[in-house]
Amino acid sequence: MSLFQQRYDVVIVGSGPGGSTLAYSLARHGCRILLLEEGDFLQPDPARAEVTAISMGELQRKGLRKYVGGSSKLYGAALYRMREIDFRATATETGESSAWPISYADLEPYYAQAERLYGVRGSPEGDPSEPPRSGPFPHGPIPHEPYIAEVVERIRAQGLPVAYIPKAVDHGPGGRCVLCATCDGYYCQRDAKLDAEVAVLRPALLTGRVQLLTRARCLKVLTTPDGRSATGILLEHEGARHEVHAGVVAVCAGVTQTPLILWRSRNGAHPQGIGNATGCLGRYLAGHTAGMLFPIRNLRKVPPLHQKTFAINAYYEPSADWPYPLGVIQAAGQFPLWESVPGFMRPFVKFIAQRSLMCFLMTEAVPSKDSGLRFDGDRIVGMRRPLRNMRTYRKLREHAVRIFKDAGYGWVYSPRTPVALWHPVGTARFGTDPATSVLDPDCRVHGMDNLYVADSCFLPSAGAVNTSLSVIAMALRVAATIARTPTVSSVPAA
Repeated sequence: MSLFQQRYDVVIVGSGPGGSTLAYSLARHGCRILLLEEGDFLQPDPARAEVTAISMGELQRKGLRKYVGGSSKLYGAALYRMREIDFRATATETGESSAWPISYADLEPYYAQAERLYGVRGSPEGDPSEPPRSGPFPHGPIPHEPYIAEVVERIRAQGLPVAYIPKAVDHGPGGRCVLCATCDGYYCQRDAKLDAEVAVLRPALLTGRVQLLTRARCLKVLTTPDGRSATGILLEHEGARHEVHAGVVAVCAGVTQTPLILWRSRNGAHPQGIGNATGCLGRYLAGHTAGMLFPIRNLRKVPPLHQKTFAINAYYEPSADWPYPLGVIQAAGQFPLWESVPGFMRPFVKFIAQRSLMCFLMTEAVPSKDSGLRFDGDRIVGMRRPLRNMRTYRKLREHAVRIFKDAGYGWVYSPRTPVALWHPVGTARFGTDPATSVLDPDCRVHGMDNLYVADSCFLPSAGAVNTSLSVIAMALRVAATIARTPTVSSVPAA
């Protein structure tokens, strides 16, 4: 029987952290799954065997922008749990950060499972924002390089706690990770970074229950005439269109593509797109207002090192100093930042970046009904950014500059204006009220029996820490929900 003639228990669109983790977990429950990916596998370059990693800029110059494993192929492997405050409605300078429809305690068991699957290395030491845990990290933290250890001690001497960054890398006895300088923003040719492909998709494929179709584009979700149930998807592969049918459909294509697919799925029962009866699809975009900090000790280049191992999370909650949560100060990897700026700026940015201990500053960008995507026909034609907490960001920047100057850095350069919106979330957010959300608390589309979303779209707020682990944990929670549904619960577990 051909791939397209089969009926699957579950069809999943997208192989990033959400889609691949969902496929792995459902395969363990005994489901037969088709996993769709618009890109293809990234492959090591035999001509560059001596190079451990290839930068995002190099991949883009080769026309590679979508790939198996999604954005995790290039992430810095920082896997944080959201903090307890992030699950509650929280006041910010621009308005209220949305509450989640579930509690941290509801997601904690899945966070623990996610950390085990991705082999997270970390420690709660020095992190006052760390939420309660049912058990320790699966592995101890990545040790600081001597250069970094000195910086950490200088910061601690100021009375500030300094935390380890929880990381998903294959480091330790027999591991493939050599703690090189090319991790954050790079494709690792050693497969030493535990991204979605390496950590869960490869084991999922080995079960024999998951079929992966690459270079395939989901055009729309198909439904019953009354619109209550998804029956499968219409996809395009090698120039031909095919219908694939399944008992459950999960769209995990990312913060722009998931709402676009649901929008393209308009039909008589869903004239404004699936999940858009109240106009929420593509809306409530949130994320992180992010900027850079460049502490410079002298004009010598910083040697190649694995520097993304520490963070300062002491400003995560409101304090007497500032009535709103500030955010985090986090060491960045040594990525080629200059590749992403206009040509005339590259010499200056390269000079600064190569001589500094690059750090990220991240504070929350708050969603509103107006923030998000604008559709026209079957395309996204615009995006309105979430509300930026600019005074809060500048207060965080002020703290960061002072900390590194007191740590012995003579010059600390940090633009007053944030560089970008990072870790965008929320364009199909979950909630209890269909008037303000697309998904119910189980990440099922409101009014649908068997259509789920398990990617960064579901988050109603982004807090100030990296969001990938929350996507992974929610995918595990969604898998547990799907496994209990009548369409698949009769399938024997693996």
